Amino acid sequence: MSESKISFNRAVFRRILKNLGIFLKSPVGGTAKWLLAVLLVMMFCINGMNVVNSFVGRNFMSAIESRDSAGFVRFAWWYVAVFASSTFVGVMFRFTEERLGLLWRDFLTHRVVSTYMDHSIYLHMRREDSVSNPDQRITEDIRQLTTTTLSFVLLVINGTMTVISFSGVLWSISPKLFMVAVIYALAGSGLTIWLGRPLIKLNYRQSDCEANFRSELIWTHENAEEVARDGKQSSTRDVLLARVDDLVGNLRRVISINRNLNFFTTGYNYMIQLIPVLLVAPLFIQNKVEFGVIGQATMAFATLLGAFSIVITQFQAISVYASVLLRLGEFVESVDECEADHPVP
Repeated sequence: MSESKISFNRAVFRRILKNLGIFLKSPVGGTAKWLLAVLLVMMFCINGMNVVNSFVGRNFMSAIESRDSAGFVRFAWWYVAVFASSTFVGVMFRFTEERLGLLWRDFLTHRVVSTYMDHSIYLHMRREDSVSNPDQRITEDIRQLTTTTLSFVLLVINGTMTVISFSGVLWSISPKLFMVAVIYALAGSGLTIWLGRPLIKLNYRQSDCEANFRSELIWTHENAEEVARDGKQSSTRDVLLARVDDLVGNLRRVISINRNLNFFTTGYNYMIQLIPVLLVAPLFIQNKVEFGVIGQATMAFATLLGAFSIVITQFQAISVYASVLLRLGEFVESVDECEADHPVP
């Protein structure tokens, strides 16, 4: 991306924060704040139960290793209780997140459509051809903006809570293991960004390719009689097939980059399961830790890496989100220009 694109993207981000503030101060802002507070409370509960679960699993496996029947039964029941509680809170968390995302999308779409119509922006954009496929930007891009922004914000907050919760667990097992987790996550994130950076531009173009193909199909349907009467079947077919070729060609490049990215991320995730065992198993062999600590270390390491590695696990979604920001940024800039050039009397 060029420097102008980067600075413009920052301007778009500032607009998102501004519109988020307007949303929270709107008539539905009270409901939004209440849903957000519920999400934060449930997020705290989920992280607490994950920590408890790591110690339950540790004692459960140690009871098996020591052939402690009473301990085995007791911690098995603890397992059931923690899993049941985590399932309920996890499902309600997802439900609340979707309700908040829908509320934000409803508010933002109403606001954009009202501006789009009141200032006759639909007419000026059509005449000036300043933005391609404004219909998709109002529908699909706003949907992705609201749901994905909310998801990423919650991911960052949850990741922060997870890092705080499990850093102490992992440090208590082995400070060396904690340092390995941090270094491994930073190296993996850097390589993921390097391998997947072209996806942002390609996903941006893919949205336009899909929309252009759909627009040509809609035009053909609406002008079917004209196409048949004037003998335009051949030229219309050529245009449609050219749109398909653009769409498929760009998608092939997306698939190729995803292949390379998946080679790295798959191997990265496999090593997460092996590294803690390699470092903690020798401590068990030397009778320095219980058998259950190996399982606890594996869970804590994987959980901490998951929190540190948001860029790795969510890079494809992040690249799509970045393209959405650029597309909406162009749309917002065009709307601002239309409002300045054609104010409402």
